[in-house]
Amino acid sequence: MSNTPDLRQKTLDHMKGELHGNALGPFIQDVVYGGNDGIVTTFAVVAGTVGAGMPHYIVIILGIANLLADGTSMATGAFLSLKSERDQYHRIRKEELEEIQEIPEIEREEIVIALEKKGFTGEDLKRATDVITSDDDVWADTMMFEEHGLSLGSTEKPMVHGLITFASFVMFGAIPLLPYIFGIERTSRFGFAIWSTFAALVVLGLTRSIVTRERLFRGPIEIVSVGALGAIVAYGIGVLLKDVVGIVL
Repeated sequence: MSNTPDLRQKTLDHMKGELHGNALGPFIQDVVYGGNDGIVTTFAVVAGTVGAGMPHYIVIILGIANLLADGTSMATGAFLSLKSERDQYHRIRKEELEEIQEIPEIEREEIVIALEKKGFTGEDLKRATDVITSDDDVWADTMMFEEHGLSLGSTEKPMVHGLITFASFVMFGAIPLLPYIFGIERTSRFGFAIWSTFAALVVLGLTRSIVTRERLFRGPIEIVSVGALGAIVAYGIGVLLKDVVGIVL
């Protein structure tokens, strides 16, 4: 027992400094989602307009419009989505608290069933159930996770998630436009756009691999593959519009 205070302090220090994964981990979904969509949709504008034979200033105008409009749309979408999930969490939790008051025996049995699935039996099952159901907030939180698969932590900081989605979309999505913005030689612009898009996808994939600590080349391969598919489709549609519809400016 003499070591208990020391053990407790060591544990608290460990919990304070413990970091599983990367500091960017909670937001990597926003980075990848925003970045990949920014790269692919902006290159789709570039490839589509080039495939249709449109002049470079159209690429710049449509590209910038896409960056700002789609980036804002994605950011607000991410914000509203998380806000909706958060509102749903609070509504369902309120319903659980009401059921705890109105039909406590059924709600208690639901805890018993959930604990049995985790392997609790006999006295351990009874003690665990008594502890959980002794506090309505703990009881409701347990029901939220076990019955509905919901936790409040996954919906935290909706504004931050929205801003990171927007920043990632604009930062990565601007890359395919750079050859046109900086006036690269006309015959080389699209080639530069292709290679800069490829490089952006690789960087995004590496970022994903580093943050998630997965195999280093898995992230780039997956993201480049998805991005290449979108780029090919976009360029093909541009060519189709030019040849079939006759859109040439």
